[in-house]
Amino acid sequence: MITPKPAHINAFIFSVKAAAAAVVSVVCFDLTHLPGTAWAAVSAVIVTQPGLHPSVKASLVRVVANLIGAFVGAILSTLLGHTLLSLAIGVMITGMVCHLTSLDDALRPAYAAVVILILTTDSTWFGSLDRVFAVIVGCASALAVGLLFGKSTDLLKIGPGPHDSE
Repeated sequence: MITPKPAHINAFIFSVKAAAAAVVSVVCFDLTHLPGTAWAAVSAVIVTQPGLHPSVKASLVRVVANLIGAFVGAILSTLLGHTLLSLAIGVMITGMVCHLTSLDDALRPAYAAVVILILTTDSTWFGSLDRVFAVIVGCASALAVGLLFGKSTDLLKIGPGPHDSE
């Protein structure tokens, strides 16, 4: 029998998980000495979920979305420059690619990648790769923290367990 846990305990555990994922992602990404540490932390807190399985899905979707947006943005800014025309075409192409690949849930991060890439004029290719790498590090950090929290909360019998809704 599953005993419901008070909502404030689950909220506290979820907040601690998000904070830990953000800190771990910053520490890990700082080891690379690349710019864009904030993107690692942003990705970590965005993909952190109460359960591990939703975090895995959110991480994969966010990484793929960033790759799509970065690729489209880099190509268009190279071909057309950092213009409003590039921005408009980039957002439209990215939206259609996400739709055609059944990644409609990924539209916002993909659009963000296009906008940031096209409106940032310094080192387009390397800037986009730094951001994508930061997103990957952030997502991986969130998954690692989620896995550790899942194991520890199962052992201590606190927070959402394996049979609780995810």
